[in-house]
Amino acid sequence: MRRALSLPLLLASLLLPGCLRARRPEAPTVGTVAGTLFATLEAEGALASAIVLDAHTGEPLFSHREHVRLLPASTMKVVSTASVLSALGPDFRFQTPVSLEGSLHDGLFLGDIVVESSGDPSLGSWRFPETALACEQVADALQARGIRQWRGQVRVRGTPDVDAAFGPGWAWDDAAYGYSAAPTAFVFRENVVDLAVSRAEGTDCALAPTLQLTPAFANLPAQVSVDMSAERANLSCTRQRGAPGVRCVWRSPASACPRSASVRLSVDEPQALFSACVEEALFQRGVPRLPGTLEAPAPLLPPRPEPLLTLVSPPLSALVKATNKESLNLYAERLGMRFARERLGAEDYTALRAALGQELTRRGIPSRDLRPVDGSGLSRYNLATARGLARVLFTSLREPYGAALVDSLPVAGVDGTLATRPVTPVTAGHIRAKTGTLSGQKCFTGVVDRPGDAEHPRVVFALMLGNMDDGTALPANEAFDRFAAALVELPLR
Repeated sequence: MRRALSLPLLLASLLLPGCLRARRPEAPTVGTVAGTLFATLEAEGALASAIVLDAHTGEPLFSHREHVRLLPASTMKVVSTASVLSALGPDFRFQTPVSLEGSLHDGLFLGDIVVESSGDPSLGSWRFPETALACEQVADALQARGIRQWRGQVRVRGTPDVDAAFGPGWAWDDAAYGYSAAPTAFVFRENVVDLAVSRAEGTDCALAPTLQLTPAFANLPAQVSVDMSAERANLSCTRQRGAPGVRCVWRSPASACPRSASVRLSVDEPQALFSACVEEALFQRGVPRLPGTLEAPAPLLPPRPEPLLTLVSPPLSALVKATNKESLNLYAERLGMRFARERLGAEDYTALRAALGQELTRRGIPSRDLRPVDGSGLSRYNLATARGLARVLFTSLREPYGAALVDSLPVAGVDGTLATRPVTPVTAGHIRAKTGTLSGQKCFTGVVDRPGDAEHPRVVFALMLGNMDDGTALPANEAFDRFAAALVELPLR
């Protein structure tokens, strides 16, 4: 005979399985991890925006305030580099013609060395073997012509007013530094020089330090004063765009006396830097430049232009890789300008905005999701949404240059701006992302491979964080690390 359960026991037997299920912890997913991260940030007044798309279909797999517009900072470089790759292809190379305009008389060249601006951002750069020796290549070509002396100038054609090259919305107090070098039509040595300050052991710390410019032929008037009342040691510089020289202050606490410091400074006249470089290379080869006041024999023939050589850049894929991995502002601006010339026949910020706008329309990305003003992200006028940034990467993956763009993104724990980010044996090699940083803003957009997911083996993502400050309990980089790791390791839903 079965004994009937009492009402309390019956209710308990019915409710118990449900209670047990409610207490069982849910397996974490990308959504739950991201939700916890973003709730922590937004509880402190920060703003988080993110989206994840399937890299093959574009299907949205996760989103959080993906329509909110924020400053993209250097993630704007993905827009400019993807655009120029789409227009010119990964194998494109800049070509900078060099010619002679004058006449040769018994080993004496009377005339000018003329360089045509090509917009090559790598000319004379130490980053590439084929560009680092540009001045030496010019000098060798002259020497091969039998030239043992010369009297004339190094001239560069196609150099517009410097002020027009300074980006709209760029911070004026960044103007002295190399990362804010003007993207002039002619670029040499990335339009920067290095300033080092030093004190000999035992020197009075209040005295002016010794200054040294690199390269040695650079001519940038610099004044450095000393401030021993600062909390931290640093070397900061200011100058007015277009004005000669730079003023720097070497600060340190009264209790400290640092012996050396250095800073990379921008130059307004790269043509003068190039001219000094060529003159130095010729002098080292025993081909001196005679002063203009020295009497020279009359030329046998009227001056005529004659090609000397063409300086060729690395392929565009290599320039894009340097741009994105190292977040090079000058490269991004010059590549953007080259894209504008290809599309609209002009190289200025008006043409750049219009050309990038047309390219985004071609990709089906509306202006409400991306409003580009420059190519590097230095401008505070740029606006973007996570949805717009992710769509740029997604549409690029569907085009022939897509692999070159992905290859240009920093790899977490390996190189570029993500070289120091922590990875695990599971996440290593699977996270690629362009970073962007401005005051209070931190952005990431990239590609993540999911080796354990047959349905969504690769995803595209964008993560934008705004209203951040140094006191935020969850730092932006840590939020990215945890979000990106979840994209590799956890179920999407």
